[in-house]
Amino acid sequence: MELLKKLAALFTPKRGRDAYAYWLYVQCDRCGEKIRSRVDLRNDLSIRYGESERDTVYFCHKTIMGSGRCFQQIEVDLSFDGRRRLVDRQIRGGKFIGEEASFD
Repeated sequence: MELLKKLAALFTPKRGRDAYAYWLYVQCDRCGEKIRSRVDLRNDLSIRYGESERDTVYFCHKTIMGSGRCFQQIEVDLSFDGRRRLVDRQIRGGKFIGEEASFD
């Protein structure tokens, strides 16, 4: 049994900050559930080309639903600059909360 735990630890990624992740922390307007969701900055973004390289932006539309207490869909639209830094965010059906909020 100990051998299996060591093997699992060998192949499990270390915890820490993922440079290619943007974490969303939202709260449902209907039931109040707090939800954490991940956006992969390498794969989840769509590109919108501009006239110049400076005008090129990325965007992501994400639909989030909680664990099943209610089936309210939370719609999130994110806009990123050419370096994949967040420049704008919009939400419908919920509100943004801080990372420090306690999650059940």
